[in-house]
Amino acid sequence: MEQNHAINIVGRISHFFTVNRSLSILLLITVLLFGLFAFWLTPKQYNPEIVRPAFAMMMHYQGASVDEASNRVVYELVEKIRTVPGVDDVYTEVTDGAAITTTVIFDVGYDATKAKLDLLSQINQHKYVRPGLISDPQIIEINPETIPVLQIVFGADDLSVAEVRSRVVELSHQLGSVPGVSEVSVHGGYISSLVVAIDPQKLAAAGVSVTELEQVLASSQVAATVTGLSDAGYQVATQFNGRVETAAEVGLLLITDTVRVRDVANVYEGAADTRPYVYYSNTDATGEVVVLAVSKVEGSSAPVVTKAALMAIDDTLSLPQYAGLTYQVVSNDGATAANEIFGLTKNLITSIAIVAVVLMLFLSLRAASVVLVAIPVTLLFVFGLGFLFDQTINRITLFALILSLGLLVDSAIVVVENIYSHLKEWHFNELDVRTREGVIARAVHEIGIGLLLSTVTSIIVFLPMGYITGMMGPYMGPIAFFVPAALLVSLLVAIVVTPFVAAHLITVDEQKGRLGSWFAKKMDEVTDGYTRLLGRILKSRRTQRWLLRSALGLFIITLILPLSGLVHFQMLPKADRDQFYVYIDLPREVSVDTTTDFSAAVSRMLLANGNVVNVQQYIGQAPVVDFNGMFKGAQNRGASYQSTVRVNLVPSGDRAESSTDIVNELRASLSEKFGDSAAYIRFMEEPPGPPVRATFVAEVTAADPATQADATTALFAEFATIDGVVDIYTPEAAPVSQVVYRFDREAAAALGVSIDSAQSALALLGGSIPVTEYLNRDGVEFAPVLLTLDPSVGGSTDISGLYVSAASGELVPLSAVLTTSTEFSPARADFDGTTPVTYITAEVEGRSIVYVMIDTMRSLIRGDVSGYQVESWGLFGMTLTQADTNNAVNIVWGGEWKMTLENFRDLGVAMGVALLLVYGVLVAQYNRFSTPAYILVTVPLGLVGILWGFFVLDTFFGIYLTATALIGFIALIGIVVNNAIIFLEYVEQMEQQGHPLSVALLESGKARLRPILLTSLTTILGSLTIAGDPVWSGLAWAIVFGLSLSTVLTLIIYPTLLMYFTTRDSV
Repeated sequence: MEQNHAINIVGRISHFFTVNRSLSILLLITVLLFGLFAFWLTPKQYNPEIVRPAFAMMMHYQGASVDEASNRVVYELVEKIRTVPGVDDVYTEVTDGAAITTTVIFDVGYDATKAKLDLLSQINQHKYVRPGLISDPQIIEINPETIPVLQIVFGADDLSVAEVRSRVVELSHQLGSVPGVSEVSVHGGYISSLVVAIDPQKLAAAGVSVTELEQVLASSQVAATVTGLSDAGYQVATQFNGRVETAAEVGLLLITDTVRVRDVANVYEGAADTRPYVYYSNTDATGEVVVLAVSKVEGSSAPVVTKAALMAIDDTLSLPQYAGLTYQVVSNDGATAANEIFGLTKNLITSIAIVAVVLMLFLSLRAASVVLVAIPVTLLFVFGLGFLFDQTINRITLFALILSLGLLVDSAIVVVENIYSHLKEWHFNELDVRTREGVIARAVHEIGIGLLLSTVTSIIVFLPMGYITGMMGPYMGPIAFFVPAALLVSLLVAIVVTPFVAAHLITVDEQKGRLGSWFAKKMDEVTDGYTRLLGRILKSRRTQRWLLRSALGLFIITLILPLSGLVHFQMLPKADRDQFYVYIDLPREVSVDTTTDFSAAVSRMLLANGNVVNVQQYIGQAPVVDFNGMFKGAQNRGASYQSTVRVNLVPSGDRAESSTDIVNELRASLSEKFGDSAAYIRFMEEPPGPPVRATFVAEVTAADPATQADATTALFAEFATIDGVVDIYTPEAAPVSQVVYRFDREAAAALGVSIDSAQSALALLGGSIPVTEYLNRDGVEFAPVLLTLDPSVGGSTDISGLYVSAASGELVPLSAVLTTSTEFSPARADFDGTTPVTYITAEVEGRSIVYVMIDTMRSLIRGDVSGYQVESWGLFGMTLTQADTNNAVNIVWGGEWKMTLENFRDLGVAMGVALLLVYGVLVAQYNRFSTPAYILVTVPLGLVGILWGFFVLDTFFGIYLTATALIGFIALIGIVVNNAIIFLEYVEQMEQQGHPLSVALLESGKARLRPILLTSLTTILGSLTIAGDPVWSGLAWAIVFGLSLSTVLTLIIYPTLLMYFTTRDSV
């Protein structure tokens, strides 16, 4: 290579691959094949993987009140859990009875296996925390990566729901062998049990006690394997079978010499008493169904797993034993992920096509082809890196690649432009004896350092996004990985691949077509006009001063837009999804039957909307929990007064209204239909980003329960008046009445009645008693033998018809050993750590949570809540003082408001750190402080464009400035800084050749105008493909408006800054 000593390392690398044709071709083929296989093998899913280990611990403190369970269990348990490394939050819910549910949440990104082992170890080391009547904890992992990706409802016209469930359970066993399937769960229906329904009067007339009946039933299901038997020297497999296998046989069992079970009870197979229900409804019919939920193995591809599971189901249902069983898929996250990935991949291809058209207008066909080669090579290489680093392909991944498209072609454009210029000069200079490869190496050498520096600064801009806290960190994680990876790969491609392809494709005498010639002529006119304008500015310091002051004034005026409310903020806009949920919470004393009727009425109203396809009602049992539901406590919604309704909509592409608009319409309709009862209904939409407990959350704490309860009531009433607040809710914690049966020990001792027999008899009032397992040879699930009262008697608080056995063998009325009273006790208690807390939650309609919270805090500060005044306040919470008692009431804001504050804070810090790092790199490169400062001055120019653009969008279309718009601004920093660096590199080269600063600036502007416009236009037009996405449109519009204005201003303001503030002997 000629003049090798004068060529830097970048130029030498380019020369090496340019002259080694076979190696370069092999490298290209290898990269393309590697990328294609990586894209095929990389797991695909809808959202990024979010690792935040969480566990639900459930304990029972038999017979304890809420206060007793709180004092004797919760405080010490939480203190021990908090010592486990990595624990972030501990929430506890205690209900009367007392059921204790403690949710332990670890830090985002904490190793899930280590979290599980550490938590189990700590619990096992401190068993003294749960002595006496406190049960061992049942610990269930809450893993976002193992939530169901497929939900299917099953039914049959000629089968009972118990038979449907039995067949679905058998089917679930087959799905366990499908690759990628981790868990299969069955919901709904009921397990057919052996029910013995007692008639108390017949039992008393026969002189039989409940305890005697229990003993007979327990002995009816005995089976055992006998070992050690042999015959003629051989071991004989022997089994003892004492099972009674049918209801008829159980009815024939003798309790006494003359009394059989059937004489005192009705014996049958079925459900014992009130049970939960799952219904599926569409516009044609409603029926009880069984739901099958399939979860995938962590790290597997959702589309692949769901497709394989459905194929396995179809194959299994073709067998004769499943005849008559039909199914309907109601949720398929695999299909959703595949459709989203397909749509975004199509957007990516569209963006590439747009970039291709723009390149062909600005460059010749051959030069454009060289740049276009860099796009698939870069993207496929990036997919390969993602595969190696255990990334997944999800919608954020593809948004990141669309975002980086304009950035990654920048390097190739700069290289091709410079190669073309050098080849043109070499071609017409007969005295230049260099080879074509040597000329290309020199061209790459000339812009290599600037290219390297601009790429490093762009990468630095995005790296701080990887340190965003909370769940938004991993949610935006693909941007922090894929954008820097694309930039780094694009630099390598620009140095290695682009010169090689350019050496074989670019010719200086290529004839442009008519359109290309016309566009080139117009670009020449634009270039001449720009040069004349810049020349006039550079000649007049007065003009320079006026221009810089005007730019500063525009920036200051721009900052007024958000401060005055002309540009509104929102964390993320509502996503247009194909489903939402309706939570129904009736008064605690309501029965399942009443809940069923109310839920059915709500479902009929929902189905009356033409956009609703079907609904599933989960009554008295928790629904199949999705990612959003996990954080809203859906797994705990199993009470008799609760119903959870999943509403499936017409696919978003086939309807005109968004899911949010539909929810708002239905909320208004239900409010009109149900009046005051509409307060029991809440709508739950799926958020576009990480889920939260609710959009609006206030955590209320006080020194004593009375103050806390009074404050909650007052705050609840005030919050309900805030514009935009809907579906406001607080768990019912007021004391509830309960009938207490106290055991009279003296009377019992006199009559010879044991406390166990009295408790067993009384337990029948509340429902069925499991006696033993029903060893039915046809059963596929555990089925109990249940002892219960006849339905005409069960459920009443009247114990006059119940009897127990005395020591003498005689029957004694249960009422003889029990006294009855009515008492009040708290229904529940919630804890954040060890602090008792009451939650007030709500959703927000038609407004951003930002302005709802501003109004809320203003109302509290004004003293709108009677009897309370603000002691201190901040953005994350405030302290009130109760006027009557002078007690303090603390409010901590949570939900989307807290996430908004934290994420805008983190994004702001990320931008600040990025700018600081960029400045440090530039100072190191140029060895002075002023020049990097001039480069960074161009950054606010992008913010001017963004804010004025969103002012227009806000005013005319109601589109708010969102977190994704700030990500667009971060991307904008990289582009603007890149343009300034390449501009400055050219200026310095011109000055080194002896040109005065004004000439260097003019020539640099003339030379860099086309590449800057080309990079900006490809980025702007490529981003437009995602402008229609409800969540990521903010990013697209930020780039469109910000880059449009900053490009124009950078070409004018930046050289003006250099001319005005820089001495003529150095830049």
